[in-house]
Amino acid sequence: MDVKERYLKNKGFTLLELIITLVILGILAVIALPKFINYKSNANQSLIQGVGAAIKTGLDLANARIQIDNADSSIDYLGNTIQLTAGQPTASAGTLRALLDIEVPTSWTRIWKTVPCAELEFCILGNMYPGKSNYVPVPGYDLTGSFVGENRVAYIWPKGYLLETDGCYSFYINNASTNSVYSGSITDGC
Repeated sequence: MDVKERYLKNKGFTLLELIITLVILGILAVIALPKFINYKSNANQSLIQGVGAAIKTGLDLANARIQIDNADSSIDYLGNTIQLTAGQPTASAGTLRALLDIEVPTSWTRIWKTVPCAELEFCILGNMYPGKSNYVPVPGYDLTGSFVGENRVAYIWPKGYLLETDGCYSFYINNASTNSVYSGSITDGC
């Protein structure tokens, strides 16, 4: 048997080739794995930012309806009645449902701070204010105006997350004592 026949018969990899292949695969895994892990986080961040943008758009449309109707107590918004506080939509769970035109269950649990959202897609909590049991402050927004209790915040967060500790939610604030409203998203914990 000559060298050529022996080579054709033994078509396996050498130990050096196997080690080089494993090193290359290890390097690729170290580079690619964090990107794959971040896909879920990025998807949830995008989801919450999209919900925040939808709330802002809904508020803009509601404000147009307020102006058109010259309303001071409520408006009809896509077939839903939205109550007004200080001339702006009340920061309630019902308002978020109407602004987003979604059907999120009205169920509410007092253990929402310790049990992740278990609804189909989102959980909603509204009419929260400083001094109310289990109020969650929104970073960067101080609701301690002169009419504490009139200022309200509503939250919406995705399934599988805790509102307070995970930091993955959208919000709507009606700061009635200063006649201002805010909406946005917190995505630090998504």
